[in-house]
Amino acid sequence: MAFTNFWQLLAGLGIFLYGMFLLETTVKKFGGRSFKLFLKTHTSSRLKSILSGTLITGILQSSSVVNLMVLTFAGADLISMSGSLGLVLGSNIGGTFNSWIVAFVGFKFDFEKFTYPIIAIAGAGLIIFNDSRKIYQVSKFFIGLGFLFLGLLFMKESMDLLIKKIDFEPYLNYSNFLFVLFGFLFTAIVQTSAATVVVALGALNVGAISLEIAISVVLGAELGTTIKLVLGAINGIPTKKRLAYANFLFNLCTTIIGYFSITSIIYFFKNILGIKDPLIMLVFFQTILNVGGVILFFPFINQFSIYLEKHFIRDENAATFYIHANGTFYAEAIFDVLEKETLLFIHQVIDFNLASFHIIDFKIDRSEQLNKIINDKNREFQSYLSRYEHVKQAEGEILFFYSSVKKDEIDKPDFNRLNQLIMAVRNAMYSAKGMKDIHQDRENFHNTGNDSKYEQYKLLKKQLHDFYFQVNQILSINDKSICYEKLMQLMNKLKTDYEFSMNNIYKQSQKELILEVDISTLLNVNRELYSSCKALLHSLKDFLLDASQAEKFNNTLLG
Repeated sequence: MAFTNFWQLLAGLGIFLYGMFLLETTVKKFGGRSFKLFLKTHTSSRLKSILSGTLITGILQSSSVVNLMVLTFAGADLISMSGSLGLVLGSNIGGTFNSWIVAFVGFKFDFEKFTYPIIAIAGAGLIIFNDSRKIYQVSKFFIGLGFLFLGLLFMKESMDLLIKKIDFEPYLNYSNFLFVLFGFLFTAIVQTSAATVVVALGALNVGAISLEIAISVVLGAELGTTIKLVLGAINGIPTKKRLAYANFLFNLCTTIIGYFSITSIIYFFKNILGIKDPLIMLVFFQTILNVGGVILFFPFINQFSIYLEKHFIRDENAATFYIHANGTFYAEAIFDVLEKETLLFIHQVIDFNLASFHIIDFKIDRSEQLNKIINDKNREFQSYLSRYEHVKQAEGEILFFYSSVKKDEIDKPDFNRLNQLIMAVRNAMYSAKGMKDIHQDRENFHNTGNDSKYEQYKLLKKQLHDFYFQVNQILSINDKSICYEKLMQLMNKLKTDYEFSMNNIYKQSQKELILEVDISTLLNVNRELYSSCKALLHSLKDFLLDASQAEKFNNTLLG
């Protein structure tokens, strides 16, 4: 019978975790984009960052989700390292909200009467309103809430029965350190400290363990919750390593302080504050521990962020700047990363193409950060081909990142935008390849002693210069309608220039000013330049326009 009760305890834990998962996913669906914008705009100061992290974690009931958001925004340079640290610290406080809810609702009220009706009605809603996205998500939210309560019911009942059948007394004399270790390992396995806290609250509620032991288990859980981030950061981007290290160090310090303060804090709760309820004392201890840790770390956030940036630097082998081939990002925020990475990629291709035709007196208007990234990378390359290989590697890392995105978590409009960005990258890559393929021919034409051939080379170079001058202007346009018109005008001009150059080559050949062997090469260079510029325009079309405008652009060209 005790064996059955043990499985009932594990079943309750599994149902509780699944309920939390459903709540988390539905809340993200409803407010993921809002949370993202909120975090991006509320990290201007250390205090605002901490409060934002606390609030969002309290709503989402998952510090892991918030930490994934933070990793994404910090990796994309959308928030500073000090702002990221503030969010991470705040998420530790916000993570205690769930403990308060469980302690008050789960063990103070008889919620069995409404648990089953919630599951029954919400379950019916999932089936009946499967075609209604909004009602389906609401039903999913409430069935998650019902499963969370049902899991608590199972755990309470199994704990009550286990305490009557099993003598826990021999195990209660072990060192508190072993219970800290248990909390650490259990949390590392189930990947959420909330589950460990619920088990500790359940055991404490029926008197299976003392308050001191329960606190030790929760201390271990505080440290165990950092393991997921630490393991994910081992081969990850520097930003992930910085935040994982900071989170681990914060929780380690608070765990050590809490461990050596257990007796004093229990005395303070009982005799100074007059708290008698062990469940309230447990969650109060967890909250005070995290709040105290934040107060302790708060004055040193800026200095600590500088230290992290110095000791965890970028992987110089990575061609991308905002993402990494092994990076994992929060689904709602991948567009921020991919938008910035795609823009950087397009600028790298433009820079490469200009260099390919030896246009060195031309500067594309771009942000100071983009200039720094591209110039730093260019200084590393020893040859023209190494620059091309870098662009090619960057494309591969972007495509790998795209393939790792969970497409089923993305709404159709966002999915279409994601595909547009990938097409922008692919078209930009085609543009770079076209320029690479004629690089040797350009060198020959540049160094030729044939005046007619050199004049033809100068004409192509001027056309290319004018083309990128227009591209530079288009990149600065914010109005999509104007951008569409400018792209169409430039595409038409590109066709006109291509035909003019082709006819000019034929005229030169008829006058026998160009050798027969060079005619085919000149025509090929002209065609490749046209294809390269056309591919770049398609890249800009996919990046700058919305889906309907991009489709209209394609249809106009086909028509």
